[in-house]
Formats: sequence, C-alpha cells, structure tokens
Amino acid sequence: MEQRTIGKFITALRKASGMTQRDLAERLGVSDKSVSRWERDEGAPDLSLIPVLAEIFGVTCDELLRGERRPPEERAAVSEEGSTLRGEKQRRRLVKAALSQYRSRVYIAAGLSLLGLIAAMIANLAFLQAILGFFLGTAFYVASAICLAIFVNRAFLSVEDAGLEEGELSQFKRQVIASARRSLGLTVTLLGFTAPLLLAGAYTGLGTEATLLLGTVCAAVFLLVYAIVWHFLTPALLRRGVYTLEAQEEAAYRHNRRLLRRCTAVLTALLLVTLLSHQAVTVIWGPWTIMEGEVFHDYDSFAACMERDIPHPDGPRGVQAVAPESVEHYYDESGQEISQEEAFRQTLEDGEGNVVCTYIKRNDSVISIQYSENEDGTLLPITVYTQDDYDRAVKKAHRRHVLFAVLCCAEIAAVAAAYRKKRVG
Repeated sequence: MEQRTIGKFITALRKASGMTQRDLAERLGVSDKSVSRWERDEGAPDLSLIPVLAEIFGVTCDELLRGERRPPEERAAVSEEGSTLRGEKQRRRLVKAALSQYRSRVYIAAGLSLLGLIAAMIANLAFLQAILGFFLGTAFYVASAICLAIFVNRAFLSVEDAGLEEGELSQFKRQVIASARRSLGLTVTLLGFTAPLLLAGAYTGLGTEATLLLGTVCAAVFLLVYAIVWHFLTPALLRRGVYTLEAQEEAAYRHNRRLLRRCTAVLTALLLVTLLSHQAVTVIWGPWTIMEGEVFHDYDSFAACMERDIPHPDGPRGVQAVAPESVEHYYDESGQEISQEEAFRQTLEDGEGNVVCTYIKRNDSVISIQYSENEDGTLLPITVYTQDDYDRAVKKAHRRHVLFAVLCCAEIAAVAAAYRKKRVG
C-alpha cells in the first residue's frame, strides 16, 4: 500500500467527508490557506489541532500522524501499546516545528528590545532628551515582555492536547522557558543600560562616555538582580508542576543551584569590596584633591598672574559690559562711583590683618587660591588653581571610574566563566 504523508491523508479524509478546504478551515478556526499548505505538505497543523482533526474525521491521533488508517482489530492494540514508530516520528517533527515557530517569535520580542535601546539613544544623543529617551525605551521593553508572555502561552497551548508523554511535554516546556529567560534577560539588561538616563536633567542629554560607563554598571547590576529572581522562581515553577525533571536532571539541577549560590556569594563579596574601594578612592583622591595648580614663591609673580586678562572657559564671569561701545560704571558699597581698577582690586592679609599683597583680579579662569601663613607672617608659597586645572583633574578621575567599571565587569565575567565551567549539563 502506498505510504501517505499527513497532508495527503488529510486531503483524502476531507474529500471522503465531502468537505471543502474552507469548510474544514472554519471548523478548525484557521484560514483555508493554512489547510491548503497542510495538504501540499508545505506545513503541518499545530499539535493542538491533531485531536480536533482526529475527532472531525473519526480517526485516531496515531492514524492521523501516521498518515493512514489501521485495520479495526489493530486499533485496540495501538491504543493499549501507545503510538507506533511512524506516529512518534511525526509527533516529534511537529513538536520540533512548534518549537522552531516559537523561537522565531522570540526573536521578534528581542528585536523590540533592541529598538527600544536605539530609540533611547537617539532621543538622548541626538535630541538631548535623556529622560524622554528612557521612557521611550521602557515602552519598547514593556511591549517586548508582553509579546514574550503571549508567545510562551501560545507555545504551551499548542501542545496541551497533543497527546505528548509527560517527559516530552516537560522537555518542550523547559526549552520554551529557557528561550524566554534568555530573551527577558536581554530586555532587563538593556533596561539597566538606559536607566542612567534618568540622572540627566530636563532638556539635557547624558554624554556618550557617561552613558557607556554608568550604563554598563547598571546593566550588570540589573542582570545580577534578574539572575537572583530566576534563582528563586525556578523552584516555584517546579512546585507548581509547570514542568518536571527526571532523576538525573534533578541531580544536575540541585548541583547547579548549590554552585550558583556559591558563585553569587563570591561575586557579591568581590563587587562590594570593589565598590567600597572605589568610593574611598573617590573621596580621598577626588578632582579637588588631585588638582595640580601653579605655585608662586613671591607676591609679584602671583599678582602678575591674577592681573592677566583671561576670561573663564565657560564665558566671562563677574561684571561685564552690556555692549562694546558702552561705558562701564562701578560703585562701592556706599554707592559712590569708583574706577575699574578700584573695583577689581583685591588684597591678601596675614593673621593680624596686615595687607601683604595687593593685586587687580582680571584672571577669570582662576577658581581657587590656596596658601597658609608661615611663622614669619608671609603667605608664601601661593597655589593658584584654574578651571583648566580642574577639568584635567576631572578627566583623571573619570579614567579611574572607567578602570573600576572594567574591573567590575571582569569580576562578573570571571565568576560567570567559573560557573559555566563547573556546572553540570
């Protein structure tokens, strides 16, 4: 007898029942194009539709999967002995197709998350709308999570009435949940990466370097919290019977959980020490403490430095003219008009109030002056710090922040590699 595929068998059963493709499609709740693809063997029905098709045509699920009817005397034996080899092969093929379709949908959810990251970065870097960028990205992340939940539910429903054995059904659900866990992990990581955008003010953006630095640290923290949540969620899924484990799988599962707890404790300790060290270094060697200024050992050199006509790098400070052609007027505390030289004159006094240095302050780039009184009453040496000195110190401190961030990432990567090396399965 000619061996039929499931598509040819559905065609024969449909014609024998006097049904059109549209009639069958309406009874199944699918399109007639789907039925046409099944009959051309360009696709196969979902596993959830196999029992429905079997009931419509008055055949068994095994006969439908095998693609042929069995003699009446063999049906009882089949029902007692289980599915035949061809039926099992067809069922595995349909399970594989359902899993492949689900994974393709998971890519859609992951794509939505990546679009959220792109939208957040465009709003931040191109339009200087960091906070708006965070909420745009979050909208995509939420949409991705919702789509993923729908896809998982559809995957479970597709095999609910497919007649799978408990082991096969459990394995299918584990694969579905594993794919969902990876996709949701990507979403959480990207959410953590865009979280620092909330630190920017309104109508301002977060710089590229700050975004990469803070984003990487926050992404690592979010991913660590996500792993901890799944660590406690997995036993809950097992207790609720969402899926089960065989004896060997359960032993590996328990070993991996113990290993994960140890690795988490080690990683937490490493990150805590690193972050506390970073905080201590930031306090002790901040920009103001590592800033290098210009040192003067006599009053004349100091006065000459302060009298240089140098504007502030961010724009002129202090009294400034309204227009180039206008004449500036200066007044003392009593309201009397004084000269520009008198308005800008400043002095240095010793501990007894004696003036030891007089100078005209025109150097607006100076942000700080440091000195201390000596035993002979002098205030030398005098250190002058400018805005450029401070900016250079900030860059040095920023490089130190980057090194600590790289160290944190290296610690996470090392612990993760150790876990993957020692885990079972």
